[in-house]
Amino acid sequence: MRNAIVAVVTACVLIAAALHGQSNPVDPLTQARAAFEQRGDAARAQTGIELFRQAAVADPSSYEARWEGARLCYYHGTYTFTGEKAQKLALFQDGIERAKAAIQLKPKGVEGHFWLGVLYAVYGETKGIFKSLHMVPDVKREMNAALELDPSVEGFGPDRVLGRMFYKLPGIAGGDNKKSLEHLDRSVAGAPTNALTRLYLADTCRSEDMKPKAIDQLRFVIDMTPDPRWAPEHPWIKAQAEVMLKKLR
Repeated sequence: MRNAIVAVVTACVLIAAALHGQSNPVDPLTQARAAFEQRGDAARAQTGIELFRQAAVADPSSYEARWEGARLCYYHGTYTFTGEKAQKLALFQDGIERAKAAIQLKPKGVEGHFWLGVLYAVYGETKGIFKSLHMVPDVKREMNAALELDPSVEGFGPDRVLGRMFYKLPGIAGGDNKKSLEHLDRSVAGAPTNALTRLYLADTCRSEDMKPKAIDQLRFVIDMTPDPRWAPEHPWIKAQAEVMLKKLR
């Protein structure tokens, strides 16, 4: 009798395990995050963007599905997308809408504000600086909101974005290399392993005839071990640093 009971219990356990394996699919948000980690591959990045969309539909209250999807729109459009300009603008616009939706769900969420500002900036840069000057106040508003909520977000990203913006803008539209240096120095101090910030700082230093400081930043980028948070983008950033350093020499 006892052996029979053991046999029945064992059979039930095996059946339950089999059913669990068949009925436990990975949810879209988990799949999307896995694709984000492989964003250096354009196809995986594109797949991730669609998976974040599915995750947002599956959970209308998910703040994360929306801001993380916006973030991937930025990374794909900036580093791996090879389509036409109009398609890139549409990709960044998609990210803008996702970030806006995230802010609607969580008005004090720093990630939503940060990525909305970033996407405004890259959309404007892609369209053309002079055609997009009307977007500058939007970028400043979102970056200032992020600074108030958490200045350390994305490797002290708000200061990085503002520093780059003040460098890229023409003087008549508010460009100011001194302000650029202030923001970028602050960002590097807060997140010294962010290679993109150091590349931007070197660019501003180069324009201000601060050659030794520019060279120091570029050498750091070229010689550093990539921070795992931004490793997929590091080869592109390192290549830019090598080109800039060669010109300075």
